Amino acid sequence: MGGIAGNVALAAELETSGLPSPDASRLEAAVTGLPWGGGDVAPARPDAFRYEVDLPDEPGRGTAVLDETGLEGDLAPLRSHLQQNGTVEPARRRG
Repeated sequence: MGGIAGNVALAAELETSGLPSPDASRLEAAVTGLPWGGGDVAPARPDAFRYEVDLPDEPGRGTAVLDETGLEGDLAPLRSHLQQNGTVEPARRRG
């Protein structure tokens, strides 16, 4: 659970149509390979970030849950967008 900041949730929506074509193509391809509908992911280390990715246009896929190392490589534009444009939302309670 939480660390110093507790459970802080950032949320952002990213339309790949707003990205340069090569970045959009790489990101879209990487997103299709995510572990959709996967279970809870333990953080790689204390206070590590955890990411939940949803596709609003495809709710049947469920949610892909990743630790912070999961948003590297072709998924890096997604993490950058969240860091630059994310808004703080109340943390969802699990349980």
